[in-house]
Amino acid sequence: MKATDLILMSLEETKGYIEGALKGLTPEELAWTPKPHSNSIAFLLWHLARVEDIWINRLIQGGKDFYETDGWYKKFGTPAEDSGMGFDVAKLKAWPVPKLELLKDYAAAVRKNTISFVRSLNEKQLAEEKDYHFFKNTVGWALCHLITEVGEHSGQIGYIKGMMKGIETMPPPPKQ
Repeated sequence: MKATDLILMSLEETKGYIEGALKGLTPEELAWTPKPHSNSIAFLLWHLARVEDIWINRLIQGGKDFYETDGWYKKFGTPAEDSGMGFDVAKLKAWPVPKLELLKDYAAAVRKNTISFVRSLNEKQLAEEKDYHFFKNTVGWALCHLITEVGEHSGQIGYIKGMMKGIETMPPPPKQ
């Protein structure tokens, strides 16, 4: 099994957890926060897709992210540079909660691109060192970091849903 296969399997598994956590949520539940300074499920889903978009398109490939080039920021009503990183309480409260379909469409477009990119990589490319503007490391490291962040935020989404609705049956892991 190749390293890229492991990356793709991890992304697929977390996608399943997120889809399960989103099932049956109302717009009010998507926007609900446990505390005023906490993130909502909608915000976490948006931020997760933004981070994936930024890591794959801007940081690893050195281009522009889909949020800007495909005009997603206009559909979301936010500045093109917004990603959710460093938001304070005021900015978090001012963030316009989008409809679930828009969030899912953006996340799906980003993930489709990510899968295509990861499938195109070979071992030599994974070992290539890049400058990520704040430090240098390999493409493989960046993808591992992305998997960690996707896992972290998908867990937060599931936890918030659990706070609202209690324990639900987990989906089975995807088949290899």
